[in-house]
Amino acid sequence: MMGIVGFFSRSIPRRILASFGTIYLVTYLATALVVFSSARTSILESNAHTLQQLAELKYDRLDSAIETLATDVSAWSQLEVMNDLVSGDLDKRVTSTLENLKSLYRLPGDLYAFDAKGKMIAATRWPAGRVGNTLPSEWGISGSGLALLGKHRSSIENGKEIIAIESPIYGNFDRSFRMGTLVLSIPWTSVEKLLFSADTATILVDLAEPRHVLAEYPAGISGRVDVEPGQSTVGTKIDEFVVGRSTPKAGILIGWQVQSVQETRVVTSSLRRVGSELVLLGAVLAAPILILGRWLSNRVTAPVMELTRVVGEIADTDKLDARVPVSSDDELGTLARSFNRMTENLERTTAEREQFVRDLEALNLTLEAKVLARTEELEAAIEAQKRLIGDISHEIKSPLARLGVALGIVRLKTNDIAPKQFDRMELEIGNVSALASELLTLARLDVAPETVTFSDFDICSLVTRIASDAQYEAAERKSDLILKIPDREVLVRGNDELLRRAIENVVRNAFFYTTAGTPVEISVSGAAAARHAAITIRDEGPGVPEAALGHLFEPFYRVDEARARRTGGSGVGLSICQRVIQLHGGSVVASNHVPHGLIVTITLPQRPGPA
Repeated sequence: MMGIVGFFSRSIPRRILASFGTIYLVTYLATALVVFSSARTSILESNAHTLQQLAELKYDRLDSAIETLATDVSAWSQLEVMNDLVSGDLDKRVTSTLENLKSLYRLPGDLYAFDAKGKMIAATRWPAGRVGNTLPSEWGISGSGLALLGKHRSSIENGKEIIAIESPIYGNFDRSFRMGTLVLSIPWTSVEKLLFSADTATILVDLAEPRHVLAEYPAGISGRVDVEPGQSTVGTKIDEFVVGRSTPKAGILIGWQVQSVQETRVVTSSLRRVGSELVLLGAVLAAPILILGRWLSNRVTAPVMELTRVVGEIADTDKLDARVPVSSDDELGTLARSFNRMTENLERTTAEREQFVRDLEALNLTLEAKVLARTEELEAAIEAQKRLIGDISHEIKSPLARLGVALGIVRLKTNDIAPKQFDRMELEIGNVSALASELLTLARLDVAPETVTFSDFDICSLVTRIASDAQYEAAERKSDLILKIPDREVLVRGNDELLRRAIENVVRNAFFYTTAGTPVEISVSGAAAARHAAITIRDEGPGVPEAALGHLFEPFYRVDEARARRTGGSGVGLSICQRVIQLHGGSVVASNHVPHGLIVTITLPQRPGPA
């Protein structure tokens, strides 16, 4: 199978041929299947209808025979000679009459006459021990009319299977006086002779509940055929059998049904020839279709093969001057023309690309030289910036320190200047010194963050120290600080000094921008399985406008210039806080506290605690 698939997949003509063959095969198989199925259904339905007619015919023949005998028995029960039953048939006229009737009508069974008390008076065949024979219990004494006693075993006839027709005998002198009973027994074999035939299986079913089979030919056929749908009149296909059923009719045989059965394989034997003819027709039609498919596939793929040849030539030689001959105006001709235009464009583009590559190589040499020079300039600028940071630190802090010492000496030697002016000068010197320190810190974080060393430490301990320092610096507001930390360690990895300055800036802002008596809460949260630890600083001060929340961490940004001047804020502390937290892989967010106040939440990656 894989070899066949490989053969047809090696080339487009073979694939087209395989497609033609597959389409034909699928289409023809579907058509043949529909034709075969329709023929089979038609044959089965036709045979079912025929079997139903046959079943009706057998039923009518049996019904006619039984009805005729029943009519005769009814007429015989009204003969004048039957009045001798009262006297016990002393002159044997009843017996002689019954024997004559059996001989004249060639009855298949025997006639029995019983008096009103059920004693057998006359019969065409007397059972052994004739004295004291009475009406059998299986016959009984019927009602006022004719009755058919279905299949049963007769005790008078030594248990032989029979059916019986029973008619009451009334006196001619009084039609209301019942003198006895006339019974005609019919051997069951006579019934079977009317039904059975060698060419068709037959089943006689009594539909009265419980439903049971009365007769079948051949033996055991009822066990293979479903006899349940007894009311079907169209015929039913049951597995491997086709069944035709008679229609139940009113009459003496009401409740009986004849079923004619034939094996499906026998019915459909003619289909074998239909199947053979379909196979032969398929083979005959396949030959011209395959020949046409072969010719068409070669014709269709010839331009494609030529195109493949030219493509292979271009691939082997890298020469783009090869062209495909255009032999038609159809889609394949359009493909050839498009391919030729493509190769022309490629040939032109290749020449332009080669020129561009040469130009690019020249530019690349120039660019490498410029990049090298620029890199050297950047390295020199970085070194210069590092030296500038150190120079600023020395040039700003040292003069400020000397200025502070000189101001203290002047304060001691003169009384002409008011003390508050000296205080103002000391305050401004302190502000400039703090600003210089913060600027230096900010510059270091921007220029050389890789020089910062990290280690694991407990953030709760760091926050506790910050809170303690804040209470010391603002001793008058010691009771305003509320500290909430967990009982367990919350480990983070970072630089504890930078984190201290970052968190301390936020805590100092909370104290500086709120009045005495305003609570400031610092809380730390971080469950053992959590991935982040959170430090939250919450105050109940005036808060900030919503529009200013997004600018709080920008360098030199002040919400209120006047308030900034009173408190000495430089506008760099929160910017340093944001740079430090980002350096540690965390985040810092500010939001207003409802109904008033500000909340600053710092989030840091949490390290797993000890096992």
